Amino acid sequence: MNRMQKGAVGAAIMLFAATTGCAPVNVNGPESAGRLGNPSSPHSAAPIEEGYAVTPDGVRLYYRAAGRGPETVIAPFALFHGTSLDALAVGRRVITYDPRGRGRSQAVSPDKVSLDLLLTDLDTVRRAVGAERTAIIGWSGGGMETFVYALRNPGKVTRLVQLAPVTPRFNPYNAEMMADRRRRIDGSAWNALQERVKAGEFVDDPAAHCRAENLVTLPALFADRTKAALVPDVCDSANEHPNTLGAYFGGLFRSIDGFDWSASLPRVTIPRLVIHPLQDNISRTGNEEWVRGQANARILFVDGSGHFPQYERPDETLSAIDTFLKGDWPDEAHSLPLLPGAAPSG
Repeated sequence: MNRMQKGAVGAAIMLFAATTGCAPVNVNGPESAGRLGNPSSPHSAAPIEEGYAVTPDGVRLYYRAAGRGPETVIAPFALFHGTSLDALAVGRRVITYDPRGRGRSQAVSPDKVSLDLLLTDLDTVRRAVGAERTAIIGWSGGGMETFVYALRNPGKVTRLVQLAPVTPRFNPYNAEMMADRRRRIDGSAWNALQERVKAGEFVDDPAAHCRAENLVTLPALFADRTKAALVPDVCDSANEHPNTLGAYFGGLFRSIDGFDWSASLPRVTIPRLVIHPLQDNISRTGNEEWVRGQANARILFVDGSGHFPQYERPDETLSAIDTFLKGDWPDEAHSLPLLPGAAPSG
């Protein structure tokens, strides 16, 4: 797999983590969380706390808690979500966190990265914040991973949002996703960057290498490429530097290569909302498979967005999630029947 392919896959399969013990670090001053559905309305202060949870194998996981309330929502990938989910922290706690080896969490060697360990990470965070049961928002690769967590932990998950998720099975959709991602990336810009790398420009500045690579690859994930600037700069973290990230995904892919959860879909009976951005390069047909023939799952299509609907279509996306978390289906979300001739899952 060449570096362009690794960058494409890495940008698409962004996962998550979890297990026991926490050590609060600090409490920042109140940050603002907008009220849903009306961006011009007054902001309500959402108290913010940051801390670390420690896994059974001793890995420190960074987490960020916004808001207060009886309901807890957990979302992997604090590094990418930033404050984008804070509008949901009205009357509930929204916990974002970084998986092991990502963002502000502790660096780990590739042999300490796997699907099972990432699921342990999520459970670590759940326990650390005192949530017996939780709703989950799983974005990108986390949309698949959090489904597996719900599958393996019945009774711990109340509702699951699969936000721009990867598909429920690796084949044939992963190859399609990678090919589409390569088409969207400016090939001349990528080649020019590789010449700069070969010339040694970034040898002493891996953060600059990270930013230069993201400048080329990140816009390919957006319908409106100018909105790529809304994603937080993750390159201050050594975990996100290209060489480190390549090794991380090498370890992760060994545990998920060829995954297929389609037969397990009926076993997860909690309500599931799949949000599929229509300009994402993840297959619409593949994401429809998360829902087809499933009695308690619906799909919502978001037009005008690529892989980051929380940034490109925030009002529509967060309003739909809020409605779902409150116990209702968004108006535009719908179930899908099995295709003619298709055998039921399970």
